[in-house]
Amino acid sequence: MKWINNSKWLGAWICIILAVVGTGLQPNAVHADTTGVTHATYGVEALNGLDTIHADAALSLNAAASTAITNGTDWKDTAGNPIQANSGNILKVGATYYWYGEHAENWKFEKVNVYTSTDLKNWSFRSSILTKDSAPELNSSKIERPKVIYNQTTGKYVLWAHYENGTDYSLGRVAVATSDTPDGTFAYQGSFRPLNYESRDMTVFTDTDGSGYLITASRKNGGANDTMAIFKLTDDYTGVQSFVGWIFENGYREAPAVVKKNNTYYLFTSQASGWYPNQGAYATASSMTGSWSALSPFGDPAAYGSQIHSIATITGSAGTSYIYMGDRWNPLNLSDHKFIWLPLILNDSSKTATLNWYSSWDLDAATGNVILPSLVNHAQGKTATANSVASGSPASLANDGNAQTSWKAASASWPAWWQVDLGSTKTISEVDISWFMYKGSEAYYKYKIEYSVDGVNYSTIDRTGNTSYGFTSDKVNFQARYVRMNLVNAVLFNNPNNWYTPTVHEVRLLGN
Repeated sequence: MKWINNSKWLGAWICIILAVVGTGLQPNAVHADTTGVTHATYGVEALNGLDTIHADAALSLNAAASTAITNGTDWKDTAGNPIQANSGNILKVGATYYWYGEHAENWKFEKVNVYTSTDLKNWSFRSSILTKDSAPELNSSKIERPKVIYNQTTGKYVLWAHYENGTDYSLGRVAVATSDTPDGTFAYQGSFRPLNYESRDMTVFTDTDGSGYLITASRKNGGANDTMAIFKLTDDYTGVQSFVGWIFENGYREAPAVVKKNNTYYLFTSQASGWYPNQGAYATASSMTGSWSALSPFGDPAAYGSQIHSIATITGSAGTSYIYMGDRWNPLNLSDHKFIWLPLILNDSSKTATLNWYSSWDLDAATGNVILPSLVNHAQGKTATANSVASGSPASLANDGNAQTSWKAASASWPAWWQVDLGSTKTISEVDISWFMYKGSEAYYKYKIEYSVDGVNYSTIDRTGNTSYGFTSDKVNFQARYVRMNLVNAVLFNNPNNWYTPTVHEVRLLGN
């Protein structure tokens, strides 16, 4: 893991300090390294106390950033092998973090692996704690979203997972295994339906009073995954004691993840859209038994091309930070899996959650400080135009800083274009686009990035080979005043005819 230092002029640094003072945010430390480059780090507890506007401002103030956590790339362990730990969770034991996750081959379960780290960035393979040979019913099965929790009373580590047979998703069970150590061989306890309710995408959560809960996508009104259910676990966490209640009735939510901050519980979920990304949402409550608030969206409408599987709580000497942990599935090739980790901002006063995209960022596990890149979104708020505009969906909504709004063309005619005038020539190093998708008819966009310094002569970056759904992030290196997105076509995976109207939620043009 190497550091990339970004030199700043004194005047720019003064502007940063003034901006920090303006938000009321105080850096934990400001210092110069041996090269004279100034750095600033911020405790996440301070960031969590800001409203969304101020948090966004504060999160962009760091004068240097680490590339230690790099999203959308192939992550490898310290031996140079690909990390195989999908849809799991992180558990801290002493000074060591244990990262659990599942490894499948040809759609079937192979093993649950565990990796260890002390800094959350360099991970060493420790062991396979459960394999297809651990029990006869695991030999041809699916084990998904494994989660490991610790029971202080029994001293056991308990693994829960979604269990299905090797051919379909008809069983709707949970599976349980236990171990005396966090990285030992887990003894398989079997699979079952909790109190005879169906259970598919699930998670388990231990409260501060020691109570354990199972939160799962279930069936109430006739449709698979139509409603989520909460169950209280037995005292030893190996079974289900009672049914707590239904939530998000007929909402077709899956991929639950729970985190508690102070006295507020946050429950994050995704929509049910197979392997395609979709709009994540969260609800809050003052108790695991509810009542839960209405769902609110977080991130962009594709959760930045990911699906949440857990939230890691990292407490250090300077505060506590929260990591959104997601899977980026490639619906066209499920073996092409990526990990997406992003800092999650939880606001106590407003009970809101904010998730922004960062291609690379850093976390100091010892202090709990988040360190973010000093890139600026040059597009936000600048003058935008388009070849056509639908009523109520002006071009300005695609660079207003809100991924829940969008520019929409006046008709379903392709190609179409959207353009922003940056006001002066800027250096752009990254282009992030949040694309429109329609649940059930998801599409990926074929597009071109066109840029110019004079508005007459344009250069082109051809992205018509794109097959990523919902969100794209392109590393670039160009100077321009005018940047145009040429929407060439949209390819619908389940419909050979493109009936989409050209629509973009948000364009971010990042640079120094």
